[in-house]
Amino acid sequence: MMSQKNNSKEKLKLAVLISNAGTGTNLQAIIDGIEKDKIKMEICAVVSDVSDAAGLDRARKHNLKIEICPTKEALLPLLQRLNPDFVALAGWKQIILDEVILAFPNKILNLHPGLIPDSIDGIVKNPDGTEALWNKGKLTNKAIQNFLDKKATFAGSSIHFLTLNFDFGPVLGRTFEKIQAGDTVDSLYARLKNKENELYEEVLEKLTSPQPSPERRGGINRQKILIIGSGGREHAIGWKVAQSPRAGQIFFAPGNAGTAELGTNVAIDAKDISKLLEFAKNGKINLTLALPDDPLALGIVDEFQKAGLRIWGPTKRAAQIEWSKAFSKDFMRRHNLPTAKFEIFSDFEKAKNYVKNQSLPIVIKASGLALGKGVIICETIKEANETLENILVKKIFGDAGNEVVIEEFLVGPEISIHAFSDGKDYKMFPPSQDHKKVGEGNTGPNTGGMGTISPLPFVDEKLLKTIEDTIVAPTLKALAKDNAPFVGVLYPGLILTKDGPKILEYNARFGDPETQTYMRLLETDLLDIFDACIDGTLKNLEIKWRPKSACTIVLASGGYPGKYEKGKEILGISPLLVEEGVGGGDSDPLSNLPLSKGRGSQPPRLSGSPPSKGGEDVVIFHAGTKMENKNLVTNGGRVLGVSAVGKNLQEALKKAYKAIEKISFEGMQYRKDIGKSALELK
Repeated sequence: MMSQKNNSKEKLKLAVLISNAGTGTNLQAIIDGIEKDKIKMEICAVVSDVSDAAGLDRARKHNLKIEICPTKEALLPLLQRLNPDFVALAGWKQIILDEVILAFPNKILNLHPGLIPDSIDGIVKNPDGTEALWNKGKLTNKAIQNFLDKKATFAGSSIHFLTLNFDFGPVLGRTFEKIQAGDTVDSLYARLKNKENELYEEVLEKLTSPQPSPERRGGINRQKILIIGSGGREHAIGWKVAQSPRAGQIFFAPGNAGTAELGTNVAIDAKDISKLLEFAKNGKINLTLALPDDPLALGIVDEFQKAGLRIWGPTKRAAQIEWSKAFSKDFMRRHNLPTAKFEIFSDFEKAKNYVKNQSLPIVIKASGLALGKGVIICETIKEANETLENILVKKIFGDAGNEVVIEEFLVGPEISIHAFSDGKDYKMFPPSQDHKKVGEGNTGPNTGGMGTISPLPFVDEKLLKTIEDTIVAPTLKALAKDNAPFVGVLYPGLILTKDGPKILEYNARFGDPETQTYMRLLETDLLDIFDACIDGTLKNLEIKWRPKSACTIVLASGGYPGKYEKGKEILGISPLLVEEGVGGGDSDPLSNLPLSKGRGSQPPRLSGSPPSKGGEDVVIFHAGTKMENKNLVTNGGRVLGVSAVGKNLQEALKKAYKAIEKISFEGMQYRKDIGKSALELK
């Protein structure tokens, strides 16, 4: 069952899978580690494919629950019933089906008799500097024999997370054993086996330590981090990540003028998965953050995981709840989740015929990703037909308009809900509210978002609990049931109707500009949260939020969300600590890609105000900006996000609007009524 418990003393559940291939020494090592309280876990079951496995005697001696799984097809339903946090393969002989790996990503630990590299084309070095043997595809005895046949100086084993890539996945630990003259398979394996037992205990201890150890992160204290994207969301995440004591070099692909002050901009498009993968490999990136919707839809998380690289975000399968509105609405219907009545069409004429029999106004949505602009509320049949023609025939949204969702118009305030998830457990954010329409009074076309506030004065604990119980928890549970466990941030956009909260749409990532507001309120180290999501230990981490209110006001280019000009000089912000090209930094040895490097570690700020470390009242986040001829200029529709914190919403809004008075660029537009409706609903 999905949970957002904060009890750090609650132990994780471990299922141990054994067979009759050995004597159960790995199981015993795990049991010993738990009894010594080094491993903060409890064994929820010992699973064997046969009833006469030697390890079962050890399980009975310690009064452990025993499950027999005679076929590979029976394993998935068994594990789903047990619902373990981790699964340890300790001599398991059955083939693990792909559906099991997909249902438990980064949860199944496997012990391999070889030295698995960190990337497919990588190399592991023995303690004496010689090249270690991977032994890919070799079982225990053949692997040990291979060490001897190849005259290796060291034998060794690795514990890694199981992936769809055979004998490869994120490595959690390695152990080495020096080969001695006259060694046989039996003598060498006897010594290596003792090391393997110690390794299993060590790895599980690291996985369950309250504060993740440096070794668990590749033997370093400060991580190299790659943040994908170029908007205000990415700047805000980078700003928060930079405050972590474990943050080392931060790279943004492609980034903007603001992110260049926090780290290094890399000229790679967020949708160029192969180049991003190459950069992460060559640059020895420890953690990649997949933030925008497009790379998630392209399967960036799947590709990085296949390459054995650590990445935060949902898989393509899990992210489908955002990148296909048709799939998303069908998902809601199949799992009986509250949403508007709807139908899905790909044929223009059939869609027109359906619309003419529906009540007005009516909502028409492009099924695919359309930069937040693919939702149109139609007041008349004529407007609805024109919208359908634009999407399905004229293809104004490209392939995103191959299908449309036509749904009933719901009435009520709209809110944004976010929850961190590790695929099993979740933690809620405070509620927030975006302002989608470009014009004041919620008029004009939809945008990507013109401003946000959090928390909401009209959403109390009772309503938030209803949302959690009827939408967030059931959604995450349904995704796991569909073999698409969600790791990342789930962001359902909701409408509060007279019949209760209903889902307007799902997003599979941080909202923008919600993120800018949330990062002003978050107290907990963001890297700790990302790691807990990836490692499946979120329920052991307490996430703290500042007891204040925050807001973000978006400054946009004239003409947005339609056509707009770029290159307008931005005035009122102090000079950036960065120059064009490579800025003030040295050339980077990681690649020959164009880089923009900043000397500072803080976001751009208002003239005269001190560098922000998270506590200042006003922080400006960049979205569509760049440096041109040493001037800061506009480079997108949404240009800047002016965020502020106050003891209440009124105070935060007053500070943000006061700060905006100092900023200007040709055509600058912004809404002057952000938060007004929320205060009226209070």
